[in-house]
Amino acid sequence: MCDIIFKAIRKRIYVFLIPWFMDGGIVFLQTAMPLLVVRLGASALLLGSIGWIAQAVRLPVCLLSGHLSERVGRTAVIVPAACSCAIGCLLMSFAKSPWQVMPFYVLALASIGGFYAPLQALIGDVSERGELRNNLGAFNIGWCAGSAVAALVAPILVRLGLNITLYAGAAASLTAAVLVLSWQRASRRKCREQTPDVQEQHANQSLLLLIARIGHFLSYYGYSTIRIMFPKYAITGMGWSEVTVTWVTAQHLVGLSLGIMVVSASGWWRSRLWPLAGAQLVMAASALLAVTAHTPVPVAIAFFAFGVSQSVVYTAALYYGISGSGKRGRNAGVHESLVAAGGISGCLVGGLAAQKIALGAPFVILAGLAGLALVVSLILGFAKKKSV
Repeated sequence: MCDIIFKAIRKRIYVFLIPWFMDGGIVFLQTAMPLLVVRLGASALLLGSIGWIAQAVRLPVCLLSGHLSERVGRTAVIVPAACSCAIGCLLMSFAKSPWQVMPFYVLALASIGGFYAPLQALIGDVSERGELRNNLGAFNIGWCAGSAVAALVAPILVRLGLNITLYAGAAASLTAAVLVLSWQRASRRKCREQTPDVQEQHANQSLLLLIARIGHFLSYYGYSTIRIMFPKYAITGMGWSEVTVTWVTAQHLVGLSLGIMVVSASGWWRSRLWPLAGAQLVMAASALLAVTAHTPVPVAIAFFAFGVSQSVVYTAALYYGISGSGKRGRNAGVHESLVAAGGISGCLVGGLAAQKIALGAPFVILAGLAGLALVVSLILGFAKKKSV
């Protein structure tokens, strides 16, 4: 009995720490990249192009990596992906122009696409019956808490230099790879088909998964708008310092982390439409506040609220997609591909809007898309209710 408890605790520690370090590395990477590109004189259009091209390469990697890991093993995909992300961070520190930043950022983002789908599938593989909710909760809290801590540390690293920030990103990614290697025994376990829990048999699950994925895509559209496009708007349009921009954007990840902790603590959001619709409403309001406010505190509040709302749709999309499924690699790949698709759209549309209309235009578009998603979700929900 004690051995079973010890194994479950050890498993949860790995599930928490691996995404903690990997997402911390991602935050350092995505903090440094837009600041470096703006410092090197890039336009809003070029900044957005670097972002969407990297995400466009990431998207097919997300879809393929989960399936590949079912053939060659989860660890055989996860560890090289983490190492190549570290290489991308290190090479980016030597870039002398925005065009030199692009290939290294593409390498890093593609590597992230190869990391998370197999890791999420691995968590499903090693979770005994009844453990999946807790393990997914530990995973979600791990990556969000790692992101939040890294985001709060990032202003200090930016003061020391953008190169130092990228070195920290590389170190965090390599630490994640080492942790996965030390978890090899669990990762080699044969994938199992699990009987879905009773709650996953709910008649509305397919609808809720669809609505959650709509919100999940939208949230990463907003993520790229905040993390990639906002620094150009704040520095060039409002005259903020790099440290101020880093602190304000960090509040998005703080809100996301705290939201994940609340959502993972209980199942109040499961099998219900209103948490997903409410999250989309908050996203729209947050985007409007961000573009109408011109001082750091209200913008930080807007980003914090956006992060909290993102935690709901992210957790729901992952939970409904992974629980009770025999094709975890494929579903995890779809989940991660929506992250990349949101990033592509946010950077592409945001870059064009900022260049052709106004630097704050990406947030107006984000608010409009969130409002549209809310209307679509409510229509789908009411249509399903009438058909029952």
